[in-house]
Amino acid sequence: MPCVQPANPDRVKELKEESFIREGKGKLRVTIEGQEKLETTMSGSLKSVEEIAEMLGVQAKDGKIETVVDGVKVRMERGKLELEFESGEKMKIERA
Repeated sequence: MPCVQPANPDRVKELKEESFIREGKGKLRVTIEGQEKLETTMSGSLKSVEEIAEMLGVQAKDGKIETVVDGVKVRMERGKLELEFESGEKMKIERA
């Protein structure tokens, strides 16, 4: 059974939401839910599950990531990334 490592907060101190997006072809829908719900579309594509797992210092299991990094819940599967912050705000980035 593979050992699942906890996320390494030191590796993610300088990461921003844009770090998960690759410039180029494609469209992404970004939804932010907090006091209000904001939705927009932008050009680009999500980085792969494996790339993001490496950025966060965790291991992907069955092509998915479910972890907590520096108080932020991160859930990802191919084409869809969800971040839930301690404040209760949620951000979802997915293929449009």
